[in-house]
Amino acid sequence: MTKLILGLPERFWAKTRIEDRGYNTPCLTWTAYVLPNGYGRFGWQGEVRGAHTVAYAARHGAIPKRLDGDRAVVDHLCRNRDCVNADHLELVTNRVNILRGETVMAANAAKTHCPRGHEYTPENTYVHPTSGGRHCRICMKAGREKRSVEEKAERRANPKPEMTHCRKGHPYDSENLRFNKAGAKVCRACASEASRRHRQRKHSL
Repeated sequence: MTKLILGLPERFWAKTRIEDRGYNTPCLTWTAYVLPNGYGRFGWQGEVRGAHTVAYAARHGAIPKRLDGDRAVVDHLCRNRDCVNADHLELVTNRVNILRGETVMAANAAKTHCPRGHEYTPENTYVHPTSGGRHCRICMKAGREKRSVEEKAERRANPKPEMTHCRKGHPYDSENLRFNKAGAKVCRACASEASRRHRQRKHSL
């Protein structure tokens, strides 16, 4: 934590206090302005930045915007957000930072079984391509099967009314109705009209 290594002005150090907060080495607690989320703020090189990011950049150089295809962030290994000890800071992806913290995502990632007790093995785990959330394949399959049974029961209980006319209003009577090879109803009037239009287009070429 030497000033010569970090190369920061005296006013930076005037806003810090060395404290033993349970990590391997003492933290350097930020005593100036701290945001509601716990991170200190410091005016440096013409802009107000996170105090911990200033400390990291002074030690290790400019912080890149991306890391391994994800947003790059500076994480506190000591888990104290107001610490500016560069030895306690690490550049990681945003996802790693979230999983390390006390978040819902981190808690879910730590789970080894789904809510119904099925283990999250590689074969039994589906990872959503957008959210990254994990889903139990056994439960997904059971859900699909349940929905299929329910949909079939719904169709049996509420069958679709018999179609008596085509979409254009022609009646499906004995003279106007025929069935195709798949067994679907075909309106003879509509079929004749389609055939007539086809012949007209053919002759106009």
